[in-house]
Amino acid sequence: MNRPRLMNRAPALLGKAVFDGYDFGLQLQFVEGANRLLLEHDGFYIRRSEHPLHRYWRLPKGKLLDGLDLVFHRLVELSDGRFDETWQSFCQKLEAAQGAPDRQAFTWGLIFRIAPLAQGGVLLSGDYHPGMVAVAKRMRGIFLGHSRSWRIDATSELVRSNLILEMGLSEDQFEILDTVQELLSDGTVAPAETITRISLGGPAQERAASTSDDVSTDVYLAAVPSIQRTELTSDVIAQALVNYSLMVHQPAGIEHLLQRTSALLADDMGLGKTRQAVIAAAIRAVDRPILVITLSTLIINWQREIQMVYPEARVTQQAFDTDAQWIIINYERLGDYVLQAGHFEVMIIDEAHRLKEPTAAWTRHGFDIAAKIPNRYLLTGTPVLNRESELHTLLRLSGHPVGQLPLKEFCEQFAGSQDFRKSLRDAIGDWMLRRRKDVLPGLKGKQRQTLPVELSDEERREYERIRLEDRSGLARLGSLRQLLEQVKVRVVLELLSELDIEDKVILFCEFKETVGTLRTLCEEAGYGCVTVVGSDSVGKRQKAIDKFQIDPDTRIFAATTSAAGTGNNLTAANYVMFLGLPWTPGMQDQAEDRAYRNGQLRMVVVKIPLVENTIDQKLWQMLLDKRQLTQDLIEPDAAANNRAELAFAL
Repeated sequence: MNRPRLMNRAPALLGKAVFDGYDFGLQLQFVEGANRLLLEHDGFYIRRSEHPLHRYWRLPKGKLLDGLDLVFHRLVELSDGRFDETWQSFCQKLEAAQGAPDRQAFTWGLIFRIAPLAQGGVLLSGDYHPGMVAVAKRMRGIFLGHSRSWRIDATSELVRSNLILEMGLSEDQFEILDTVQELLSDGTVAPAETITRISLGGPAQERAASTSDDVSTDVYLAAVPSIQRTELTSDVIAQALVNYSLMVHQPAGIEHLLQRTSALLADDMGLGKTRQAVIAAAIRAVDRPILVITLSTLIINWQREIQMVYPEARVTQQAFDTDAQWIIINYERLGDYVLQAGHFEVMIIDEAHRLKEPTAAWTRHGFDIAAKIPNRYLLTGTPVLNRESELHTLLRLSGHPVGQLPLKEFCEQFAGSQDFRKSLRDAIGDWMLRRRKDVLPGLKGKQRQTLPVELSDEERREYERIRLEDRSGLARLGSLRQLLEQVKVRVVLELLSELDIEDKVILFCEFKETVGTLRTLCEEAGYGCVTVVGSDSVGKRQKAIDKFQIDPDTRIFAATTSAAGTGNNLTAANYVMFLGLPWTPGMQDQAEDRAYRNGQLRMVVVKIPLVENTIDQKLWQMLLDKRQLTQDLIEPDAAANNRAELAFAL
């Protein structure tokens, strides 16, 4: 007897569905075009292979069920009959998931941080989950919009217990801090009005919705110990430095750090802040561990510098190692070291202006760590990028008395006028040490030159078309800046053709597309060219830098300012050109001083093309305004010289 022939049955469109009380998890077959549909319903695809629901789509309950009919029929339409699924079977799977909810479905990998508040209660922060929001609301929590956290009038244990009951979390998914969080700001501080603003005109844009009444603008940061004088005298430090090879100005910088438990070394770029901090930290730590926080692109530089001074030093990158004397991490990894902070004797914060924004996650984590480390050395050549209030965060991080003032009171006393800024400068003079490059006798100087550029008729029409588009001001501003960079490519190529064969040039852009254009055109013109953009690996960046420094035929270094504007040594260049201007004078100075630093044997010429009757001129004026503010605070004696220098034009 012949058996019946079994036909291959098409797979189901929806394999499995899970539900945690808030969100659905859908295991769907691959359907071309489904991604866009699910993203429109706030869907999230779980890509991490370690996740128990790897390759599931996670969708909020309301977003899915409110448009379920549309989602299903659109998926069926896109799949073109390849799957065996009916409306009834699809709904039954969702109903079954709702009938047996798994509250731990999306809790894998979540970490929540609970810290005590000085005024009572706790601060709850960490990974987002709707269950956490529900618990916080039930406990009458106030959402802090700036820092994405909740202020709850309860004990740490009660908050943790409620979260465990609601979401089925485990004990190791909590970080219970004992560092007290203090109120920094109520969010009412307005930016300085003396800075030029950029207005594009064009059609009015729809206003954003107003903030809800149950959202607070308060900002909290961990309380950091006050600065104390150390027991190290000038004679003791001088004796400790006998065997080091240092430049004339560097012993004073090391002494400045060693005689205080926290201080800011704000030397101009290229004066060896890294070397001074390495030696000071090693002397202070006396074989105890040291934590170095820097940009990810500068981690290799720091390891090299440490091992140049201490060849036998045990150095670890991006990993906590109890046997390492030096651990170097980037800002994005700070959250991983909060619980290990008590392990370290010294904390070095390189490019410390990155912690200027108190609402940033890495600033909060930086404060949590600083609260546990007795010695905190801050390094930055640009402590103020936009406004006086940025210094407040760094002062607070050091434990300076001025930093303990509420931010609003700080701004009322020290911001908004030259006289106020002079008062602030006097108040922090003992905490901040600033030396300019004139302490290096070998440098030949730096000269800035602005060059006027005219748009062609066609370029002007394109400029006006973008300026008047019905888009947000920020979107139009970005498009205009990108257009102006492309306009300046032809100007820069003309400048390159006029240079001598021994000249080398750094070309800074704000957009990586411009960098690609420059590389193509430079290679066509016979100029050896290397590039660096944000997507390049650390190894690829270093290879480009080394080639530019060593190879005489590689004369052009084209890069985005964000990718190559800090930390790198590019002294082979004697010209720097900006196709796009950065937003702050500090970023501009940092970029220029990749060439103008110790080891530079030639005059450095900085050329800045500015397109007439465009946002270029407003942005340049904004930079001049911000530069004046910075000079009032950190180097008033240089203000007159810099104004004359900035006014020079071809």
